[in-house]
Amino acid sequence: MLRLEGKNKGFSSIYKILTNQKIYKIYNKTAFSIYFRDRQSEFKKLFKELNNLKLSVNHKVISRNIIEIEELKSDQNLSIRRLFNNNKLLKNFLKQIKKISSINKKVSSRKIINEIDNYVKHSSRHQKINNKIGKLKKYIEVYDQNKICHGDLHLENIFIKKDRFLFLDWDYFILSSSGYDLAMFAYLENLNKKQINKLSLYSKVSMEEINHYLPICQLLDYLYLSLIHKKDNEQVKKLKLKVNKFISNNL
Repeated sequence: MLRLEGKNKGFSSIYKILTNQKIYKIYNKTAFSIYFRDRQSEFKKLFKELNNLKLSVNHKVISRNIIEIEELKSDQNLSIRRLFNNNKLLKNFLKQIKKISSINKKVSSRKIINEIDNYVKHSSRHQKINNKIGKLKKYIEVYDQNKICHGDLHLENIFIKKDRFLFLDWDYFILSSSGYDLAMFAYLENLNKKQINKLSLYSKVSMEEINHYLPICQLLDYLYLSLIHKKDNEQVKKLKLKVNKFISNNL
Protein backbone atom coordinates (compact mmCIF):
# COMPACT_ATOMS: atom_id res chain seq x y z
CA MET A 1 0.00 0.00 0.00
CA LEU A 2 1.31 3.45 -0.90
CA ARG A 3 1.70 6.03 1.78
CA LEU A 4 1.23 9.65 0.72
CA GLU A 5 2.45 12.76 2.48
CA GLY A 6 0.69 15.89 1.29
CA LYS A 7 1.52 19.56 1.67
CA ASN A 8 -0.69 22.38 0.46
CA LYS A 9 1.19 25.08 -1.47
CA GLY A 10 -1.59 27.45 -2.56
CA PHE A 11 -1.92 26.50 -6.23
CA SER A 12 -0.86 22.89 -5.76
CA SER A 13 -0.31 20.04 -3.34
CA ILE A 14 2.93 18.06 -3.07
CA TYR A 15 2.88 14.31 -2.48
CA LYS A 16 5.71 11.92 -1.84
CA ILE A 17 5.24 8.25 -2.68
CA LEU A 18 7.55 6.44 -0.30
CA THR A 19 7.79 3.21 -2.28
CA ASN A 20 9.57 4.81 -5.26
CA GLN A 21 10.84 8.09 -3.75
CA LYS A 22 9.04 10.18 -6.37
CA ILE A 23 7.45 13.55 -5.76
CA TYR A 24 4.16 14.46 -7.43
CA LYS A 25 2.84 18.00 -7.79
CA ILE A 26 -0.90 18.16 -8.36
CA TYR A 27 -2.37 21.51 -9.40
CA ASN A 28 -5.72 22.44 -7.93
CA LYS A 29 -8.72 23.91 -9.72
CA THR A 30 -7.76 27.50 -8.92
CA ALA A 31 -4.33 27.07 -10.44
CA PHE A 32 -5.57 25.21 -13.46
CA SER A 33 -8.53 27.41 -14.34
CA ILE A 34 -7.11 30.82 -13.42
CA TYR A 35 -3.34 30.75 -13.45
CA PHE A 36 -1.73 27.87 -15.34
CA ARG A 37 -4.50 26.74 -17.64
CA ASP A 38 -2.75 24.74 -20.39
CA ARG A 39 0.94 25.27 -19.68
CA GLN A 40 1.80 21.57 -19.88
CA SER A 41 3.17 21.94 -23.42
CA GLU A 42 5.46 24.75 -22.20
CA PHE A 43 6.51 22.66 -19.19
CA LYS A 44 7.55 19.79 -21.46
CA LYS A 45 9.81 22.09 -23.48
CA LEU A 46 11.16 23.71 -20.34
CA PHE A 47 11.98 20.42 -18.60
CA LYS A 48 13.93 19.26 -21.63
CA GLU A 49 16.00 22.45 -21.53
CA LEU A 50 16.54 22.14 -17.77
CA ASN A 51 17.85 18.59 -18.16
CA ASN A 52 20.23 19.59 -20.95
CA LEU A 53 21.61 22.51 -18.94
CA LYS A 54 21.64 20.57 -15.64
CA LEU A 55 19.70 23.32 -13.89
CA SER A 56 17.25 21.09 -12.04
CA VAL A 57 16.25 17.53 -11.25
CA ASN A 58 14.30 15.38 -13.71
CA HIS A 59 10.69 16.40 -14.30
CA LYS A 60 7.99 14.58 -16.20
CA VAL A 61 4.53 15.81 -17.21
CA ILE A 62 2.12 13.01 -16.28
CA SER A 63 -1.16 14.72 -17.20
CA ARG A 64 -2.72 18.16 -17.58
CA ASN A 65 -2.41 18.86 -13.84
CA ILE A 66 0.20 16.38 -12.53
CA ILE A 67 4.00 16.62 -12.70
CA GLU A 68 6.41 13.94 -11.49
CA ILE A 69 9.61 15.27 -9.92
CA GLU A 70 12.76 13.40 -9.01
CA GLU A 71 13.36 13.58 -5.26
CA LEU A 72 16.32 15.72 -4.28
CA LYS A 73 18.19 16.00 -1.01
CA SER A 74 20.64 18.85 -0.73
CA ASP A 75 24.28 18.04 0.09
CA GLN A 76 24.67 21.28 2.04
CA ASN A 77 22.60 23.57 4.20
CA LEU A 78 22.22 26.93 2.50
CA SER A 79 21.47 30.18 4.29
CA ILE A 80 21.61 33.82 3.25
CA ARG A 81 24.38 34.44 5.76
CA ARG A 82 26.50 31.58 4.42
CA LEU A 83 25.84 32.57 0.80
CA PHE A 84 26.96 36.18 1.26
CA ASN A 85 29.90 35.35 3.52
CA ASN A 86 31.39 32.99 0.94
CA ASN A 87 32.32 34.84 -2.25
CA LYS A 88 33.12 31.66 -4.17
CA LEU A 89 29.75 30.16 -3.26
CA LEU A 90 27.92 33.36 -4.24
CA LYS A 91 29.73 33.55 -7.57
CA ASN A 92 28.83 29.92 -8.35
CA PHE A 93 25.23 30.64 -7.41
CA LEU A 94 25.03 33.66 -9.72
CA LYS A 95 26.81 31.78 -12.50
CA GLN A 96 24.10 29.11 -12.35
CA ILE A 97 21.35 31.75 -12.35
CA LYS A 98 22.92 33.26 -15.47
CA LYS A 99 22.61 29.85 -17.17
CA ILE A 100 18.83 30.12 -16.79
CA SER A 101 18.88 32.95 -19.34
CA SER A 102 20.45 30.56 -21.89
CA ILE A 103 17.23 28.53 -21.99
CA ASN A 104 15.66 28.84 -25.42
CA LYS A 105 13.25 31.77 -25.14
CA LYS A 106 10.85 30.02 -27.52
CA VAL A 107 9.92 27.78 -24.59
CA SER A 108 7.37 30.42 -23.55
CA SER A 109 5.97 33.76 -24.69
CA ARG A 110 4.51 34.54 -21.26
CA LYS A 111 5.70 37.86 -19.79
CA ILE A 112 5.30 39.63 -16.44
CA ILE A 113 2.50 41.82 -17.75
CA ASN A 114 0.57 38.67 -18.79
CA GLU A 115 1.00 37.36 -15.26
CA ILE A 116 -0.30 40.60 -13.72
CA ASP A 117 -3.20 40.75 -16.15
CA ASN A 118 -4.07 37.14 -15.36
CA TYR A 119 -4.43 37.99 -11.69
CA VAL A 120 -6.33 41.27 -11.94
CA LYS A 121 -8.93 40.17 -14.47
CA HIS A 122 -10.15 37.48 -12.07
CA SER A 123 -10.81 39.89 -9.21
CA SER A 124 -12.80 43.10 -8.84
CA ARG A 125 -10.47 44.08 -5.94
CA HIS A 126 -7.72 45.21 -8.33
CA GLN A 127 -9.46 47.83 -10.47
CA LYS A 128 -6.78 50.44 -9.71
CA ILE A 129 -4.09 48.07 -10.99
CA ASN A 130 -6.21 47.06 -13.96
CA ASN A 131 -6.53 50.74 -14.95
CA LYS A 132 -2.73 51.02 -15.01
CA ILE A 133 -1.95 47.91 -17.10
CA GLY A 134 -0.67 49.97 -20.03
CA LYS A 135 1.66 52.05 -17.85
CA LEU A 136 2.79 48.95 -15.95
CA LYS A 137 3.74 47.38 -19.27
CA LYS A 138 5.87 50.41 -20.18
CA TYR A 139 7.51 50.38 -16.74
CA ILE A 140 8.36 46.67 -16.97
CA GLU A 141 9.67 46.95 -20.53
CA VAL A 142 12.26 49.62 -19.72
CA TYR A 143 14.62 46.63 -19.87
CA ASP A 144 14.38 44.04 -22.67
CA GLN A 145 12.05 41.16 -21.85
CA ASN A 146 13.88 38.46 -23.77
CA LYS A 147 15.36 36.02 -21.24
CA ILE A 148 13.77 33.04 -19.52
CA CYS A 149 13.65 33.60 -15.76
CA HIS A 150 12.80 31.22 -12.92
CA GLY A 151 10.41 33.74 -11.41
CA ASP A 152 10.32 32.40 -7.84
CA LEU A 153 13.90 32.20 -6.55
CA HIS A 154 14.22 31.76 -2.79
CA LEU A 155 16.10 29.36 -0.54
CA GLU A 156 13.35 26.73 -0.43
CA ASN A 157 13.64 26.37 -4.21
CA ILE A 158 17.46 26.20 -4.26
CA PHE A 159 19.50 23.06 -3.60
CA ILE A 160 23.17 22.12 -3.78
CA LYS A 161 24.14 18.72 -5.16
CA LYS A 162 27.82 17.89 -5.63
CA ASP A 163 28.67 21.62 -5.47
CA ARG A 164 26.14 22.40 -8.23
CA PHE A 165 23.20 24.71 -7.61
CA LEU A 166 19.86 23.27 -8.75
CA PHE A 167 16.57 25.13 -8.92
CA LEU A 168 13.14 23.67 -8.18
CA ASP A 169 9.53 24.84 -8.56
CA TRP A 170 9.42 26.34 -12.05
CA ASP A 171 5.71 27.20 -11.95
CA TYR A 172 6.37 30.91 -12.47
CA PHE A 173 9.02 30.76 -15.19
CA ILE A 174 8.64 33.69 -17.50
CA LEU A 175 10.23 35.92 -20.13
CA SER A 176 11.84 38.98 -18.56
CA SER A 177 15.26 40.52 -17.94
CA SER A 178 18.28 39.33 -15.96
CA GLY A 179 17.45 41.81 -13.21
CA TYR A 180 14.03 40.29 -12.57
CA ASP A 181 15.26 36.98 -11.14
CA LEU A 182 17.79 38.78 -8.95
CA ALA A 183 15.13 41.23 -7.79
CA MET A 184 12.76 38.39 -6.93
CA PHE A 185 15.47 36.64 -4.92
CA ALA A 186 16.28 39.91 -3.13
CA TYR A 187 12.61 40.57 -2.41
CA LEU A 188 11.65 37.08 -1.21
CA GLU A 189 14.75 36.79 0.99
CA ASN A 190 14.48 40.39 2.23
CA LEU A 191 18.07 41.23 1.30
CA ASN A 192 19.60 44.46 2.53
CA LYS A 193 21.23 47.11 0.31
CA LYS A 194 24.71 45.75 0.90
CA GLN A 195 23.66 42.24 -0.16
CA ILE A 196 21.84 43.55 -3.25
CA ASN A 197 24.93 45.54 -4.16
CA LYS A 198 26.96 42.32 -3.94
CA LEU A 199 24.46 40.57 -6.22
CA SER A 200 24.90 43.38 -8.71
CA LEU A 201 28.69 43.39 -8.46
CA TYR A 202 29.17 39.66 -9.02
CA SER A 203 26.35 39.18 -11.56
CA LYS A 204 27.27 42.32 -13.54
CA VAL A 205 23.60 43.30 -13.58
CA SER A 206 23.17 46.95 -12.60
CA MET A 207 21.72 47.98 -9.25
CA GLU A 208 19.31 50.18 -11.19
CA GLU A 209 17.88 47.18 -13.03
CA ILE A 210 17.53 45.05 -9.90
CA ASN A 211 15.91 47.90 -7.95
CA HIS A 212 13.62 48.64 -10.88
CA TYR A 213 11.94 45.25 -10.52
CA LEU A 214 11.69 45.12 -6.71
CA PRO A 215 8.28 46.88 -6.65
CA ILE A 216 7.07 44.58 -9.44
CA CYS A 217 8.01 41.57 -7.29
CA GLN A 218 6.08 43.14 -4.43
CA LEU A 219 3.09 43.70 -6.71
CA LEU A 220 3.10 40.07 -7.85
CA ASP A 221 3.36 38.90 -4.24
CA TYR A 222 0.37 41.05 -3.31
CA LEU A 223 -1.71 39.74 -6.23
CA TYR A 224 -0.85 36.13 -5.37
CA LEU A 225 -1.64 36.50 -1.67
CA SER A 226 -4.88 38.36 -2.32
CA LEU A 227 -5.96 35.49 -4.58
CA ILE A 228 -5.11 32.86 -1.96
CA HIS A 229 -6.81 34.81 0.84
CA LYS A 230 -10.40 35.72 0.04
CA LYS A 231 -10.29 38.49 2.67
CA ASP A 232 -7.32 40.80 3.15
CA ASN A 233 -5.28 39.85 6.22
CA GLU A 234 -2.71 42.19 7.80
CA GLN A 235 0.07 41.06 5.46
CA VAL A 236 -2.07 41.68 2.39
CA LYS A 237 -3.21 45.07 3.69
CA LYS A 238 0.38 46.20 4.24
CA LEU A 239 1.38 45.05 0.77
CA LYS A 240 -1.64 46.80 -0.74
CA LEU A 241 -0.55 50.13 0.80
CA LYS A 242 2.96 49.72 -0.63
CA VAL A 243 1.62 48.75 -4.06
CA ASN A 244 -0.73 51.73 -4.13
CA LYS A 245 2.16 54.01 -3.18
CA PHE A 246 4.28 52.59 -6.02
CA ILE A 247 1.44 53.08 -8.51
CA SER A 248 0.80 56.66 -7.38
CA ASN A 249 4.48 57.65 -7.46
CA ASN A 250 5.64 55.83 -10.59
CA LEU A 251 2.74 55.26 -13.01
